[in-house]
Formats: sequence, structure tokens, C-alpha cells
Amino acid sequence: SISFVNLISISLSCFLLSLYFLLNNMVYFIEWEVVSLNSMSIVMTFLFDWMSLLFMSFVLMIASLVIFYSKEYMSSDQNINRFIMLVLMFVLSMMLLIISPNLISILLGWDGLGLVSYCLVIYFQNVKSYNAGMLTALSNRIGDVAFLLAIAWMLNYGSWNYIFYLEVMQNEFEMLVIGSLVMLAA
Repeated sequence: SISFVNLISISLSCFLLSLYFLLNNMVYFIEWEVVSLNSMSIVMTFLFDWMSLLFMSFVLMIASLVIFYSKEYMSSDQNINRFIMLVLMFVLSMMLLIISPNLISILLGWDGLGLVSYCLVIYFQNVKSYNAGMLTALSNRIGDVAFLLAIAWMLNYGSWNYIFYLEVMQNEFEMLVIGSLVMLAA
């Protein structure tokens, strides 16, 4: 019940913050330098705007309801904590997917979702769930290929931060291809 209360309160906070961002026309673009070695740096980028905060509030609200429901429905399960941790890992992967304007970090979030989805699907460990888990993993590979092709296409521009090119190249064929690949992945 603690994770339910935490998630629902964070969800409400994200919702109110999204309204604040919308009314004040605010956007936060955060870059975190993970590694800096000589002239090479690996930077993790996050984009917080009203839409990403609104999506995060919905994801957190749904996850909190899943946890609330599963506490009662799975009360006899001895591994309920493992299930809750899997749901929380799913939420973290979804958050990374939502706030990333970088195709590499979107791919990391996507693969995190794929791995955790597989673990959630095979949670009850029987033949039907193994078959469904394999179907989940194989369909996730289609998204991986599309994301990798979009990443390879973005190499032409020197950055995987697609948000830098949206305004300048919105009517160009290249952005249509990249956008189509991302939509295919989804």
C-alpha cells in the first residue's frame, strides 16, 4: 500500500505540474553528462514539458491502480514483492521512454519495457505464459530494428537528439523517414 500511495501522490504532483507548465509555457531541457573522457562525453538528455508530465501522471496513476488491485488479487502469491518490483521497473522504463528526446535513450527505455514485459508475461511460469512471452519478445524485436534504423539514419546529422531537428527539418523527407521508423517501432 505504500507504493500505491507514493505512486498516486507523484501522479497527482505530475498532473498539477503539467498544468503549471502548460499555463506558463515552460519547458525544462536537462542534460546530464554521464561520462567525460578526453574529448568524448556521453550525455543523457531529458525533456520535461506539459505533455511529458501529463503522460507521466497517467502512467503513474495506472501503475498505482495495478499495484492496488494486485495486492488484493494476488494476496495468496508468495512472490508479490517480485511482481511489484517488476511493475515499478516497467514504470521506470516507461518514464525513460517518455522524457527522452534522444533516440539512444528511447531505445534503452524501449528495451527496458520489452525485458520487463517479458518478465511480467511469464510471471506465472506455465506453457501458455512462456508462449505469450516469446510472442512479446519477438514483436519487441520489430521495434528494436525500426529504432536502430532510425538511429542509423540520424547519424547523418551528428546527433541523436531528434528534437534539435524538428523545427528546421519538419517538412524534409529525412524527418518523414525517421518519424515513420519511430511510428513503426511503436
